[in-house]
Amino acid sequence: MGMDGRKRRREGSERAQASRERRQTAKRQRQSKNIAYAIGGVFALATVIAIFVFFQGSGSAVGYTTTVSGAAHQGPYVYTTEVTLEDGRTVRVPPSGGNHFPNEGPYGFLGGPITPEAAVHNLEHGAIVIWYEPNNAEVAGQVNQLVRELGSSCLVAGEFLAMDTPVAVTAWGHVLPLDTFDTVQIREFVDAYRGKTGPEADICVL
Repeated sequence: MGMDGRKRRREGSERAQASRERRQTAKRQRQSKNIAYAIGGVFALATVIAIFVFFQGSGSAVGYTTTVSGAAHQGPYVYTTEVTLEDGRTVRVPPSGGNHFPNEGPYGFLGGPITPEAAVHNLEHGAIVIWYEPNNAEVAGQVNQLVRELGSSCLVAGEFLAMDTPVAVTAWGHVLPLDTFDTVQIREFVDAYRGKTGPEADICVL
């Protein structure tokens, strides 16, 4: 083989080697990008889940989660009676679950006092209870009107003295204390929990 032939053969071999190296480099770059995309996707998913869990666990427009102890049709009738609000205040609240009377209370706007141990039985069945302070005709009228609009199915409303806010709304394991009557927040609470919470929530028929 002459000098020119050996030179061409060597150059061809060098070009082939360079081509293989370029292909391997491109392959490694693609693999690195795929790994980076996968890591980024996992990180993004973890971030979304963390944000969801955080907001689910915090106080929100649909109230506060309470501790419920028991669900028997007998005493002792011991309820969560205080919650700490986002502004740091601790306020008394109506019952939001626990042991209760064997018979549930009446539904709809009562126009008078609620019997807590009976209303808790309603809560067990997936109901919502709107409690408002006595001797407040304005709030009573607003609650009455809202009950008419929402419908009395799985909804109880009446007076309750032993709370620190003019209005409070409860579902099984949840409470929304309100310093003023707030139609928007009450509707959100009702939509979020009516027929959805309580050991026997399937009894609630809307």
